[in-house]
Amino acid sequence: MNKELSMTAINKWVFFCMNYPYDFIEKVWADEKWLIDHLKGKFTHYYDTYGSRAVMNTFYCELDGTNKQKLMTWVLDNYNDEQKLSFKKED
Repeated sequence: MNKELSMTAINKWVFFCMNYPYDFIEKVWADEKWLIDHLKGKFTHYYDTYGSRAVMNTFYCELDGTNKQKLMTWVLDNYNDEQKLSFKKED
């Protein structure tokens, strides 16, 4: 696996977790509208319980495998507000 690609993906995820858009649940699960209220309720509960620094990790860990993959795919394809990494070219 390409280390730069892995680091870029991890960086994107970390910035998303700290700066998620307020409507990310509606966007990620737009094709499964029946899940939106359920997931928003879970997210709100985790936010109220664990606060802003732990809400996204808790939310992510409580998703099933299919929904984890759906969220990560959406982040990789749509979230672009992360601080970009710069890589040194190795000789």
